[in-house]
Order: sequence, then structure tokens, then C-alpha cells
Amino acid sequence: MFYSSILHTPLGYMRAMTNDQAVYKLDWQQTPFILHPDAPAARQNDVSRETIHQLDAYLNGRLEKFTVPIDLSSLSASLQRWLEILTTVPYGTTISYAEFAEKWGNRKAARAAGGACQRNPLPILIPCHRILKGDGSYDNYSGGDNKNPRHPDNIYRKQWLIDMEAKSSVSA
Repeated sequence: MFYSSILHTPLGYMRAMTNDQAVYKLDWQQTPFILHPDAPAARQNDVSRETIHQLDAYLNGRLEKFTVPIDLSSLSASLQRWLEILTTVPYGTTISYAEFAEKWGNRKAARAAGGACQRNPLPILIPCHRILKGDGSYDNYSGGDNKNPRHPDNIYRKQWLIDMEAKSSVSA
């Protein structure tokens, strides 16, 4: 059985897709989700509701670490490993793609690190927004829309997340 819950945020609409035990996908778009009332995706469960609750708390600076169970079993073992490493990047900090690749085991795999971020099915929950270019800048982000990752609206969402975490971690 599959479930979902939706949250409207300052960064768009987020839909937590879950099974009976864990969240496996976070859809994030700028327009409301159109769901038929009888569609399976319109059903909620405890996991989908808790995911949305934690996302809301995070986006309001009241949560630094997500505790909802995550299901990455449909992904390749390599991508699972990349994403598991991403979860170790602390709240309020950023690292470079090369540093991320080094944590994976090969500092020269920065391009692959970027690809893993782009394929992340759980943006925010698995914090790909915390990965930057070596000089600390960034010019792409796939979270929040299916536009080109270099689109200014997508870059704005990455900046918003980084700024929110920096501000919240200072005041904590």
C-alpha cells in the first residue's frame, strides 16, 4: 500500500510518498498537486503525516535532524551509499562535491557526487542542498521544480535552505 501527505510551504508544495513503514520519495513542485479523491496517493498514514510534520518543523527552524524511517531499497547500491553519506553532513554546514566524494571513497569522483545529488529522491530529508562547489559557490539545484537545475528559482530554493539552517543553527 502507498500513502502520501502534502504540505504547502514558502518553497512550494511537498508531497511525502510512503509505504507502510517508511518514506521513499519527496515530490516537490511549485503548483498544487492535483489528486483524484479516490486515488491511492490521496491516502495518508502515520509515516506520511509524520514526514510532513517534521518537514514543517524543519522549514520553520525547529528541527535539525529528521527521524522518519527512509526506504532507499528501490535504488542502486551505489546511489544508496551516496545518499547515506549525504545524511552525515551536519545541519547548518556545507561541504564541497570533492569532500562529499572523498567521504564516498574517491575525492576525484566529484562529478559522480553531483549526479547523486541530482538523483536524490528525498530532497531536504537527505540534504543535497548542503553540497557546494569547491570555491563555496553553487550554480545548480534540482529541488523544487523540474526546471533546469541552473534556473534562478531552483538556485533561490537552495540558498533559502542554506540561509535558514545557518540562521537557525546560530540561534539554537
